[in-house]
Amino acid sequence: MNLRWTLRRLNRWGISRRKLRGGRLHGLLGDRFLHRDLWIPSRESLARAWLIGMTVTSIPFLPLQSVIACGIGFFLGANLPVCLLLQYLSNPATAFIQVPACFFVGRLLMGDHPAALLSQIHHGPMALMTSDNLIAIYLGAIVIGPILGVIGYFLTHLIWRERPAGGKRGTTQA
Repeated sequence: MNLRWTLRRLNRWGISRRKLRGGRLHGLLGDRFLHRDLWIPSRESLARAWLIGMTVTSIPFLPLQSVIACGIGFFLGANLPVCLLLQYLSNPATAFIQVPACFFVGRLLMGDHPAALLSQIHHGPMALMTSDNLIAIYLGAIVIGPILGVIGYFLTHLIWRERPAGGKRGTTQA
């Protein structure tokens, strides 16, 4: 499966910009709904999607993460499929990594000693899920999410170079 196959399949199902124009969603959301950057990754839309997606997915136990991430991404011009897919990083299979990391950062910000925190995490990472620790977990998530989002934003810009304006690739200007 490649991008061309996927686009052909979506077009066959009636999901194309031409077929969506004038429809119910287009009427509700306007021309922004059909903007190319929302659906096809560009350098900037992918970077925005990473920034938004990682910030939202880092908050554990947030209901409707996908709806929140895609809603913010829609209004900020981020790539919606990437916003949606990043929400699957936060699931029960990854909770044993995410929750202790958020707990550790949150308790550090609250002034606890790192060695005591590491031993507490080592003895039972899922035992951290008590009502007493929820403030520390959410505090850590509020710090970790934007940091990972900003790192991903700048890494996307660093890795994905824009083509220089004017001229073709491989030619020199005299």
